[in-house]
Amino acid sequence: MATGPNCIAAVLMLAVCAGVQANDGPLQVQSPDWRDQVIYFVLTDRFADGDPTNNDQGAGEFNPAKSSHYSGGDLKGIRQKLDYIQGLGATALWLTPPVANQWWSDKAQYAGYHGYWATDFQSVDAHYGTLADYQQLSRALHGRGMYLIQDIVVNHTGNFFGYDGPYDAKDTARNFVLYEGQHSRQPAPLQPPFHQINRLDPAQANANIYHWTPPISDPTVPGQEFNYQLATLADLNTANPRVRQALKQSYRYWLEQAGVDAYRIDTAKYVEHEFWQDFLHAPDGVLAKARELGKQHFLAFGEVFEASKPFQADGEQKIRRFLGSATQPELNSVIAFPLYFELNQVLAEGQPPAQLGYRLQQHVSQFPQPHLLPTFLNNHDTKRFLAAGSPAAFLQAYALLFTIPGIPVIYQGDEQQLPETRQAMFAGGWGATGDAFNRQHSMYQQIRQLADLRKQHKLFSRGEFKLMQADAQGAGILAYQMRAAGQTSVVVMNTADSPRLLSTLALGSQQAKVLWQSPGALSAPLQPNSAGELTLELPGRAVLVLQPQAGSSVSPVSTAPVLQWHSLPQGTLQQDVWVQGHTDQPEVPILPVLNGQLQQLAAVKAAADGSFRFLLPVRDLGRQQQRLQLYQPKTGALSREWQFQTEVANASWQADVTDPAGDDHGFDGSYTGPTQQHSQQQRDIRALRARAGGNVLELELQMQQISQYWAPANGFDNVHLALFFHVPGAPQLPSAQQLPGIGRAMPQQLNWQLGHFLFGWGNSVFNAEGASRSATGKKLGAAPQLQVDAAKGLIKIRYDAAALGLPGWDGAKIYLSSWDKTGEGVLREIGLTPSPWNFKASKLDAPKVIDDLWLELQPVAATDRPDEQTTGLTIK
Repeated sequence: MATGPNCIAAVLMLAVCAGVQANDGPLQVQSPDWRDQVIYFVLTDRFADGDPTNNDQGAGEFNPAKSSHYSGGDLKGIRQKLDYIQGLGATALWLTPPVANQWWSDKAQYAGYHGYWATDFQSVDAHYGTLADYQQLSRALHGRGMYLIQDIVVNHTGNFFGYDGPYDAKDTARNFVLYEGQHSRQPAPLQPPFHQINRLDPAQANANIYHWTPPISDPTVPGQEFNYQLATLADLNTANPRVRQALKQSYRYWLEQAGVDAYRIDTAKYVEHEFWQDFLHAPDGVLAKARELGKQHFLAFGEVFEASKPFQADGEQKIRRFLGSATQPELNSVIAFPLYFELNQVLAEGQPPAQLGYRLQQHVSQFPQPHLLPTFLNNHDTKRFLAAGSPAAFLQAYALLFTIPGIPVIYQGDEQQLPETRQAMFAGGWGATGDAFNRQHSMYQQIRQLADLRKQHKLFSRGEFKLMQADAQGAGILAYQMRAAGQTSVVVMNTADSPRLLSTLALGSQQAKVLWQSPGALSAPLQPNSAGELTLELPGRAVLVLQPQAGSSVSPVSTAPVLQWHSLPQGTLQQDVWVQGHTDQPEVPILPVLNGQLQQLAAVKAAADGSFRFLLPVRDLGRQQQRLQLYQPKTGALSREWQFQTEVANASWQADVTDPAGDDHGFDGSYTGPTQQHSQQQRDIRALRARAGGNVLELELQMQQISQYWAPANGFDNVHLALFFHVPGAPQLPSAQQLPGIGRAMPQQLNWQLGHFLFGWGNSVFNAEGASRSATGKKLGAAPQLQVDAAKGLIKIRYDAAALGLPGWDGAKIYLSSWDKTGEGVLREIGLTPSPWNFKASKLDAPKVIDDLWLELQPVAATDRPDEQTTGLTIK
C-alpha cells in the first residue's frame, strides 16, 4: 500500500472524522506488568464535565446542589484531564461503572450517578456519553502508554423490588412489592434476562434471575451474604446459568469494544466462589477473551470489604479465599482492605505503629502475590483520610503506600486534599467551589515525587518487606526495609505529632543516602554510629526514605559514653517511684524518654560524681505496659531500655449519669430517625460513666442498642457520637463555643477545647484551633482506644491527655450527643417528612442532635459512695 504524504494525510483525516486524535493509540494493547502501575481512580459523575448537554436526562435526577443527584461528570471530561492525571505519576485510570444505570430510585430517594445500579450492563449511560466516547478515552490512554480499568458489578442491579412485611423463605411471593410505579421511566432493567424482576409473575418467578430475598440483616447467618440483598439492591441469582452467561457476555463485550485492560469487581464478597471460577476461568469466560485479545495478564481485582481485628489476620484469611486455589482459581487479585483500615487507624487516628507493623507483615505473608494487591487510602465509599488525619499524616500515609508491596491507588481529589468523599472536582458540581485541578498544589507535587521514586527504584514494587521497628505504647516510630536484587532501602516514620526518639535502628552501614523525605524531617546530616546504627530525634510526622550505602562497612563498636541505670524498681508499679543511674558525662543533661516521647518528662542533671535520680510519675489509670530509656542528645549516649508495668486502680475524678429510655426525639420531641429497616434504637443513649487518673480518661457509654448490620470496623453502626470537652485546667488552649456540624453551641455557655467524632468507620479527635459551625478544627491524630460489647450495649473509650496536648482531666465537663453519618463521613441531612436515609424534624436547620447527655467530673474524695449515680442534666 502507498504511504506517501497525501496518503498519510488522508489516513489522519479519516481518523479525525472517526473521532480519533493523531496521538491516540490502538484500542487493544498487551497487558503491562501491573506491579509497575500507579492507579488513579475517578468517580465519573464527580470528576470533570466535558459535555454539559448530556447532564440532564429529564428524570429529575440531575441537581448538582444535592449530593444525592447527578452532577454532570462524563467520559469526555476524563479524556480532557489526562494530562493532569498522567502528570501526577499515574499510569492507569480506574473509572466507576460506565454502564446504563437506574437514574432515580424512589425507594432510596437517591440517584444512580455512581454507576453501581445497572439497568443494562452492555450500554454506556447517557449521562456519561456514548460508546464512541468510551473508545476514544481508551485509545487516548493507550496512546500515552496508560491503561484502562473498568469497575464492574455482577452481584446486583438497581432498587427494583423487596418486601413490605415479614419475609417468608418458604413463600417468597408473600409481601413482595415492586418499588418503581407504573409511571416510572425505569420500572425494570432493560437488558434481558435482567428485566424479569416480578416475583408475582409465574414466568418471571420460574426464571429465577434474581434471589427473591430481603436485605442482609446478619451476614453471619448462612446464606445471607451470598443470597440476600445488599441494602435494597436486586440480588442476582449468580448460580443460574442464564445469569452467568449474560454476565460473561456483557463483560467480554467491554473487552472487545472498549479495549479494557483490567476489571475492578464491585461487591465480590457477596457472590459465591463457584461463580468466579466460571465467570473468569471458563473457556467462554473473561480471561479467555482477554488472552484472545493479547492481554495475557488481565488483572481482575475484587472488592472484599473486610477489616481484621488488631493483631489478628481474620480479614486477610477471608479475602484470600476469593483467590481460590491452583486447581480452582477465582480472582487473581483483591483490594487490600485490612491494610486500608489499619492505615487509617494508625496514621490518621493515632493507634500504635505496632498494629500497622503487624498488618503489613500479614499483607505480605497471607497473599501469594502481595505486589499485585491494589492498596489505597480513600475511595468513593469511605470517609476521607483527612476527616480524621492531618495533612502531614496524609502525606505520611502516601509515602508508605508508595514504598510497600502493592499497586498504589490515588482517589480523585487526594492530590488536592479535598475534604468530602464524593465532592466534585469541577466548578458547578456537588460541593465544588471551583475547579480543583491545581498542578502546583503541594500534595500533587509530593505524590508526583513519590511516584517517580517508585518508578526509579524497583525494589519498592518488587522487593521483600521486613519490619524493623514499631512502637507499641502509642503513636511513634515505624521502620521497615525493602530489599530486591541486592538493593536495600529503609523507610522510617514518626506517626506522632510530637518528636520521638528513633533508637539504634540497624542500618548495617555507617552512611545512608536520603532518597526522599517529608518537609522538615531532617535538620542535620545523618550520623549512624560505628556499628551502623542510627539514633535520631525524629520530628512529628516525619518520613525518611533511606538507602544504606554499599562499601561503608560497619566497624567494631568503639568506646561510647556511659549512661546506665543504677537501680530499678521491681514488679508492677502502683505509685510514683525514684529511679537512679550514672553517667560519665555529668555536665551533659539527660532526657528520660518514656515510650519514645522526648518532651513528656523533664531533663535530669547529674551530680558531679555522675550519679542522678528522678521521680517517675505513676498516675495513669488502669494497667499500662511502659518503656523508659535515658538519652543524652549532646553525646548521643543511650541507656538500655527498661520495660515495666504500671497499674493504678483508683480514679482521681469520676462521674456517672443516666438518661431515660426512648427519649431520642431531639430538642422538641419531633425528631424521627431514618426509616430504613436497620435504623432502630442505636441513637438512644442510656448512661455515661467517666473515670480519670493521670493522663487517662475512661468513658463507658451504655446504649439502648448496638447493631453491626454493615460490618462496621469500629463495632457499631447507624449512629454517630459527638463528644465535646471543656477542660478547666487548659485555659491557654484554643477554644470555641459552636459545635461543628451540630448546629448548636456548647451547653452551659461554656467553650470546648477538645472534640471527638465517632461512628462505625471513623474515630477522629480535634481541638478548637480554626473551628467554626462547619469546620472541626485541627486534627490531632491521637484518637482514643475503643472496646465494644454489642450484646451488652457498651462502648468503652480510653483517652490519653498527653497525646492530645492536655494537662489532664481534672474537673472536665463533657457533652455527648448522637446522630447518624453516611459511610462516606457526612452527617445525615434533615427533612420535613420521613426518609429512608435522613432524619425528620420540624425545621430544616434544627440541631443535628437526637439524644444527648451532660457530665461533670468530680473529685473522688467528694463522692459519698463510689457507686453513687445521678441523673443526666436535661439539655435538649
